[in-house]
Amino acid sequence: MKMIFLGLLISIAGLAGCGGSKTAETKNASAKEQPANSVTRPKGKFDACALLTKEEVESFLAEPVGTPATTHTEAMGNTVTQCRYSAPSGNKRVGLLLRQSSSVDEAAKVFKQARDTAKELSGADPQVIDGLGDSAYWTGGNLKQLNILKGDAWLIITASASNGTDPLEASESVSRKILARMP
Repeated sequence: MKMIFLGLLISIAGLAGCGGSKTAETKNASAKEQPANSVTRPKGKFDACALLTKEEVESFLAEPVGTPATTHTEAMGNTVTQCRYSAPSGNKRVGLLLRQSSSVDEAAKVFKQARDTAKELSGADPQVIDGLGDSAYWTGGNLKQLNILKGDAWLIITASASNGTDPLEASESVSRKILARMP
């Protein structure tokens, strides 16, 4: 499972582009080069652990969880944060990987590319999910991830309650709490 997360994180980072921090001059040039139909991100950035709280995860899993495992990367105007909680039993966990693009158009493009290649990564056709964000799909197979597009953000949610709960149902339940925090 860790290798799957690592592979997905590397894929997302690769899609986000390579490069270090932008200088003020480079940022201004990038803003000027955006197409007129590209809606830029509001000034606020989301953080995965602010959207997926420890209290809600503990309530969902019905047991305490430790300190979340987190990552934060910024490159080429994109921000990727990750927040994962695990119960001491080791078989209950919830995670959110959040990729925030430089624009709504960029987020939609990357989200579509990921959906189009989901079967290659998971071994199963992606299943469209209605009623979550702007667009959503479930990647079953060996990934078991709920992917949601919301504005300029792509959310990847994984939830395993190990109490007989279907991973899709569990991920949808967690996603509704996360989406409630987003404008």
